[in-house]
Amino acid sequence: MNKVYFFGPLAALLLFVGVYVSHRGGMKEREAAKAAATESALKAKLEGEQAARKAAMADAIKAAEQRKAEKAAKEAREKADKEERQLALDARDKAYREQEKSARQIERLKKEIEAEQAELGKLAAERKTLEAEQAFLREFVAKAQGNVQALQTLLTKLEAPAPKPAPAAK
Repeated sequence: MNKVYFFGPLAALLLFVGVYVSHRGGMKEREAAKAAATESALKAKLEGEQAARKAAMADAIKAAEQRKAEKAAKEAREKADKEERQLALDARDKAYREQEKSARQIERLKKEIEAEQAELGKLAAERKTLEAEQAFLREFVAKAQGNVQALQTLLTKLEAPAPKPAPAAK
């Protein structure tokens, strides 16, 4: 029995060494293949990431350029809108000033019209007075001329020799 205790573990040890040696040679190859596979996978992954990074960078640059162009277009639109708004405000202010100027001119002209109408009223009253005076003077002249003729007739009668009294009837 003592031999079984010695040969059994020895056989197991030999069997283990045989299996170990056979696996050890294949294991190095498998580990090398596995390492090569992981390395190639890692390399492919890194290349894919690098390609993705380049594509993302190109997209980012393109997006930045597009945003820059959009920003420039927006600024140009806003500038044009601002200029247009300023022109509209200037036109509105100018129209308001013109309206105020016209309103002041209208008020001034209304005052002048009122003054002229008052002056016309005074002139019309003066004209009526003068026409009445002229009519009075014509009438007065006509009466005066009539009086002059009557006085001349009277003077000629008075200057004429007195008629001899008619003989008295007997």
